[in-house]
Amino acid sequence: MWQINMNITIFGANSSIGKYLIDLFVNDNHNVTAFIDKPGSIKLPPKNIKLIVGHVYDHLLVGDAIKNADVVINAFRPDFKVFKNNDNYANNISNKTIIEEMIKLNKKRFITISRAMDNNAVGKSNHLASISLNKILYKSYKKDFKCTLDILYNSNLDWTVLRVIRTLPSRKKGEYLVSTQNKVSSFVSNYNIACFLYKTSINKAFIRECVVISNK
Repeated sequence: MWQINMNITIFGANSSIGKYLIDLFVNDNHNVTAFIDKPGSIKLPPKNIKLIVGHVYDHLLVGDAIKNADVVINAFRPDFKVFKNNDNYANNISNKTIIEEMIKLNKKRFITISRAMDNNAVGKSNHLASISLNKILYKSYKKDFKCTLDILYNSNLDWTVLRVIRTLPSRKKGEYLVSTQNKVSSFVSNYNIACFLYKTSINKAFIRECVVISNK
């Protein structure tokens, strides 16, 4: 188990997953640095919170956000950037910046989210345009995942990659299934994603592993 009162840095703290994570860590008396990219996009608890607003590709800000961190979590969801640069996706770029700064500062524990898509299971009942889009997204997210893994495998970080397809609410909050086989049997809720990230951080679990979870 990790020590009591950890310092946690959450990138994408204004996402649905990030907000759940803040509550989970703060309620357990951990100190949270919340990194957001949109001013005013988050309402913070009154204690144990440091807020940083800025661009996740800004090395100076990222370095400041993680300089005291025991665990760094990238809760930004992967973003397909159609009109800016077809070779890059938000998570891939932000992961690269975060990893580079973690190495500079000799930080170890890093957890991130990557999107997974089963190209054989999506789009079959949709019209042709949807099928084509799914094929494009599948190739794009697969490339993003590979780029992130290449960076991580060549680092000395204690990393964990969580892969998700799409979120769907679950009445069983905090109850989920875990697989290391890159197979997804059902969707997963944002709350269950946050619970997995929280427990993985606290227990230092799934080191240097790619994990898939689904609603139970």
